[in-house]
Amino acid sequence: MKSWEELVNPNDEAREKFFAFLMKRPCTHKQAEEYLSRMKLPFSLMNEAEDTGLIDDLGYSRLFVDGHLKWGNARIAHELGVRGVSRSDINEALDDAEDEAERAREIAEELRASGLEERKIAARLMARGFTNRAVREALLE
Repeated sequence: MKSWEELVNPNDEAREKFFAFLMKRPCTHKQAEEYLSRMKLPFSLMNEAEDTGLIDDLGYSRLFVDGHLKWGNARIAHELGVRGVSRSDINEALDDAEDEAERAREIAEELRASGLEERKIAARLMARGFTNRAVREALLE
């Protein structure tokens, strides 16, 4: 008779481990591959995860943009690129987001209300990755 360990398929354990990781938080294709590599799990699990929609770079990008509206498009694009998201997915997610200049205006208003000088407001907006155009528009108000 086989022992319990012999009856359990190691691929089932790997699948459970990988899908538990994916269910904790959204991740990109690159992040999922890095996890599989780090944990020494079979890369064949990627196909099933992609088919079920657990790995979706565009969906991840949209969530990321929505969660980082106090950042400019340049910083958002950089951070998504570091996470392995394609340029087309980044652009699509940013196209769906609130206008960058409007976001910069809202932040500039908050900073003005706290008594910050215009040049310091501009510096803060630039540090957050807002474009020169967005910063100029925010400061014109």
